[in-house]
Amino acid sequence: MPAKVLVFDIGGTVFDWSTAIVEVLERVVPRATWPAIDRAGFAFASRARFMEMNGEVIRGVRPWMAADQILAAVMEEMIERHGLQHLSASQRAQLARSWRQMPAWPGAREAIAALRRSHVVVPLTILSWSMAVGSSRRNGIDWDSILSCDLLGVYKPDPRCYTRAIEILDCTAAEIMMVAAHPSDLRAGMAAGFGSAYVRPRLEDPGEDYGDTGFAEEFDIVASDFADLARKLV
Repeated sequence: MPAKVLVFDIGGTVFDWSTAIVEVLERVVPRATWPAIDRAGFAFASRARFMEMNGEVIRGVRPWMAADQILAAVMEEMIERHGLQHLSASQRAQLARSWRQMPAWPGAREAIAALRRSHVVVPLTILSWSMAVGSSRRNGIDWDSILSCDLLGVYKPDPRCYTRAIEILDCTAAEIMMVAAHPSDLRAGMAAGFGSAYVRPRLEDPGEDYGDTGFAEEFDIVASDFADLARKLV
């Protein structure tokens, strides 16, 4: 059965979480003042800690935290670790909200616009509604809706997340295709009965296994970039 709905992972797949953090650091921690900080390393460590803390919420080790709360807690840890306690409340808030202004990968906006002409196109994301909306507006990306796990009340890859998405989208699992640059994300969607479209990553996430052990056979579609994805789905 052809897919009617495309559900996108967006953090890392559509949007560049690393550059977003680095851009804020350039503003609040000028290189002339703090040249020793590895800004790309800071961003990577922030993402790794965010995913670790999100996993703790999923496992019940931590009480429920929305994605904005998790990133704010992560940034406080990073500020302490890097000796940036002098940052003002406003500067700390800018770091905590950095993922509300993520740049998109080249070709993402054009591909999503093309795909919306033939499919319902919706993010299914562990990121907050505010992160999804702010980053989409920055890049001129329009969606048919936004399914944030914050609003669903359960994070991927919990099976209840996909069941809830099916209910909201009012279609069968077989009519949904997951689009992601993370193999683990696609596999969780496939376990729920979704189709799978792998977009080769521009940025590798911490903790993700990108070792291609036969992705062309495992996933329904393997695309080299967003233009290739649109060609294969439109």
